[in-house]
Amino acid sequence: MIPAIPLIFAAAAFAASGVTGVIEGALGYPGEEIPGDMKVCAENLVTKQQYCTAAHIENKRYRYGLGYRIEVPEGRYHVFATTASLRGHRAYYSEFVTCGLRVSCPSHAPIVVTVVAGQTVSGVDPHDWYEGR
Repeated sequence: MIPAIPLIFAAAAFAASGVTGVIEGALGYPGEEIPGDMKVCAENLVTKQQYCTAAHIENKRYRYGLGYRIEVPEGRYHVFATTASLRGHRAYYSEFVTCGLRVSCPSHAPIVVTVVAGQTVSGVDPHDWYEGR
């Protein structure tokens, strides 16, 4: 296991070098409220490195009033949310989400999010709690 301190410095080095971008979107959950322990992660498809946040951003611009923001190195990612109440389950930003979360949506395949340095990819909403992953 890699100690946390070098990872913090590595993230700061990425940010300082200008090779990072941002993924952001709305939090969502199929219940009365969004769990306070929900975290969102972006997993790099090549390195499998995960970049996660448990910070919930309150802002009316996000559907349901809560969002997230993750700074990551350039690359291609799958984005998912987790919560302790559904231990081991990942709610991905998927084709089911972009189809409107309807029963008639044919696919739950995660969508690849491409991050370019200095840019923000918005609208990445990991709301597919309906696929048993």
